[in-house]
Amino acid sequence: MVTGGVAAIVYGEPRLTQDIDVVVVIGAGEVSRFADQFPDSDFYCPPLEVIAEEAKRELFGHFNVLHLESDARADVYIAGTDPLARDGLETRRLVELVGLTVPIASPEQVILQKLRFRQRGASERHLRDIRGMLRVMGDAIDIGALEQLALRYGIDQQWQEMQQLNE
Repeated sequence: MVTGGVAAIVYGEPRLTQDIDVVVVIGAGEVSRFADQFPDSDFYCPPLEVIAEEAKRELFGHFNVLHLESDARADVYIAGTDPLARDGLETRRLVELVGLTVPIASPEQVILQKLRFRQRGASERHLRDIRGMLRVMGDAIDIGALEQLALRYGIDQQWQEMQQLNE
């Protein structure tokens, strides 16, 4: 599913982004099939061993795929056993983007992922994205449920920081 900046743009305010963040499930037997989707003539995809090693990680497996002609980059995050990523995959939505039907994280999941990145030391950009999503989506986002999920995933402190910045 698509998440990160592209998803924040879909649900929030326009901004530039340098990549597309994608959450995937890749089992040990699916590494070659995944890599085969990106022919060497058009893409840089890491060696199979690197993808396999990242796919083994229970949490935060990650690698990049690059489109050679455009320099577009996909940050590929492995869901592993991460409850937030797994729940996001369960609640993803199908959205029309540039003529394609694309699985995309729900707005609540995008917010939660951005709070987690903030927790891990990421930039203020994540909080700006969240503020933009909250402005655009308004009452379509269940704040009470979001607060409960933030507590469940251990990112309630980042949610409180976000709330204080909005006051």
